[in-house]
Amino acid sequence: MRLTLCLPGLLLPRQALIDTISDLELPALARLLGNGRLHRDIPTAHYVRLMQRWNLEGLPAAALRLLGEGGAPGAHHWLCLDPVHLSVDRRGVKLEDPAALALSAAEDEALRAALAPLFAASGELSATAPGHWHLRLAGACELVTRPLPEAVGQPVDPALPGGVDGARWRRLLAEAQMVLHDHAVNRAREAAGRPLVNHLWPWGDGCIATALAAPFDALWTRDTVLLGLARASGIAGIEPPRSFATAAGRIAAVLDDLVAPARSLDALAWREALAGVDRDWLAPAIAAMRRGRCQSLHVAAFGPDASLDIDISRLDLLKFWRRPRPPASLAP
Repeated sequence: MRLTLCLPGLLLPRQALIDTISDLELPALARLLGNGRLHRDIPTAHYVRLMQRWNLEGLPAAALRLLGEGGAPGAHHWLCLDPVHLSVDRRGVKLEDPAALALSAAEDEALRAALAPLFAASGELSATAPGHWHLRLAGACELVTRPLPEAVGQPVDPALPGGVDGARWRRLLAEAQMVLHDHAVNRAREAAGRPLVNHLWPWGDGCIATALAAPFDALWTRDTVLLGLARASGIAGIEPPRSFATAAGRIAAVLDDLVAPARSLDALAWREALAGVDRDWLAPAIAAMRRGRCQSLHVAAFGPDASLDIDISRLDLLKFWRRPRPPASLAP
């Protein structure tokens, strides 16, 4: 087995990382940092890195998510058009985590029915799950957008969506906000003290017209965009298993346990999640290498200020003179 672990959310901003991790006992991570080969790079989203590994240009997230959630995107061009909540704080307008909306199926259907006519000239609107809206585009669409997972918790750029069709789409989204403002679903949510759906987020346009060639034999993930990537490649796509003792081949596992606490800078939750990754993934991978069940381990870590790759082989583990390094050395 050759194992790649993708860890978005591991690299907090430098000082936050040092403050949060300095007294945390992480023996497996310390061993990897001491014996592995480290390569630091500019910040890169894990989606981007994975698309590069698949030799894909851009991020056709809409078509992939549709496929990952049981749909049939075919050769059509698709766009994610997800309902979101924008809030205002001292930094300006911020995109909140869409999961907090917890839309019911009835709410989702009512909102889509109200908004579908507005986008009818651009395409056909559908949903695979509450909050996961897909627009089958009627024609070419040249948009510059920001992937929703990267934008959550961040200030909203008023110039997005951009590109050739950006101005038209900004007008459409402004009209959608007016429809949402006085919709019965939002009035009921406001009365119940629940967050409102006050905006739509377009992202992930593109198509997957041909079968993809995969650099791995299996992809373990809970992310339906990436499950779609696995299905489009004809490889196994499953949720990360509890144990990988019997796994074989080239495997990539995307572990997103750190993402939510990293976004909210919830230090306690982040520490707990990282301790779980160390115990349940890094330590068993090192043990599998020592037994000869795993030939190599590649850890790809991501954060807002940097990315980091750690490569380690069974031979590297035998270099006893290399001492474990404190986890705080993750910080540049």
